[in-house]
Amino acid sequence: MGTALKFTLRELRLIREMERRLIGVRTFADIYKAIEDVMLLVCKAEHLAVGFSHVDNSPGLEWEAPTVKPLLQGYSPWAHRCFVYQYTLSQPNRAARDGVMLQGIPLERTETFDRSLRAGLKLRHVLATLLFKTRSKFLGGLAMYKESASEFTLRDELLLQSFIPSINEAVDTVQAFEAERFRGDLLSALSREPWAGMVLNTLGRRVEETGTARDVVNRWFTPKELSHDVPEAWVSFVKWLSSLDGVPPPDQRTLERPRGHDTLKVTFKPSTVLRPGCTLYEVRIVEELHWMREEWARKLSPKQIEVADLLNKGASDEDIAHELNLSLHTAKDHTKEIYRRTGADGRLDLVTRGKRS
Repeated sequence: MGTALKFTLRELRLIREMERRLIGVRTFADIYKAIEDVMLLVCKAEHLAVGFSHVDNSPGLEWEAPTVKPLLQGYSPWAHRCFVYQYTLSQPNRAARDGVMLQGIPLERTETFDRSLRAGLKLRHVLATLLFKTRSKFLGGLAMYKESASEFTLRDELLLQSFIPSINEAVDTVQAFEAERFRGDLLSALSREPWAGMVLNTLGRRVEETGTARDVVNRWFTPKELSHDVPEAWVSFVKWLSSLDGVPPPDQRTLERPRGHDTLKVTFKPSTVLRPGCTLYEVRIVEELHWMREEWARKLSPKQIEVADLLNKGASDEDIAHELNLSLHTAKDHTKEIYRRTGADGRLDLVTRGKRS
């Protein structure tokens, strides 16, 4: 930890216990509990908040922060104006105190302080860091707060700095476990339906999908119609759903894409897999394919398709004439023309050899 740091025997026991517990963590709550005593007792912090990036890569953090949750709820929309976030983002994996972050500006003049008052707190001092595995791999953040006048010391800052590598490793380990569990839960939810499925976050980014979903998307959409491998129409629709206060009825959560005699029907609903701070949507993808093979269907007029559909259902010429409001003669003429155009030898040949494989 460096020769500059001196600890009492009690502090050393707490630090060694923290290091031991960080090795065996399996949840975000485990990480919080592992570091809580050191941060609150050794650094004399009054509040501790640890945030973890979402496993679905959506914006924001999943917080373990029992005493400052009112301040951090809804943090993402104003984080870019928070002096703590601004400074630590520019200095990843570096611990810093509020005096260094603010460069002489009184903390009481910041939006962060005002928001703390509205949350029932009076934060006067901060020691924090943002955690990155690599420059592009954001893991989360850690902040300690004080409401008392006593400042965090250089010793506190150096102590937190010395722990950042082991905390980063613990967070990365837990996120790997969480991502695997999360993926299993999502796939389990998708597998309850027989159709292809996908899970999107509120930005329309794909979080998970069944094995057949990619093939269906590629059959129905060109690369130019996709945004990060998701149809742009679906991305826009999910963003619209996310902007609503409630959930629309099922008939308002369905998109249809016709193509010839086929239709792609896509239904959106909130995911049954829930995580703090994550809003996800299950996308059910159903291809409603016409029963007749495409090369035969292309040879028929719309009216002849209607007649062929009824023939497939076992309708007689009289049934067809009645159903389509035709004369019996016209119905028979349509049937003969269908056989001629497709090369079918009769009804049985039409509905057996003409079925899409």
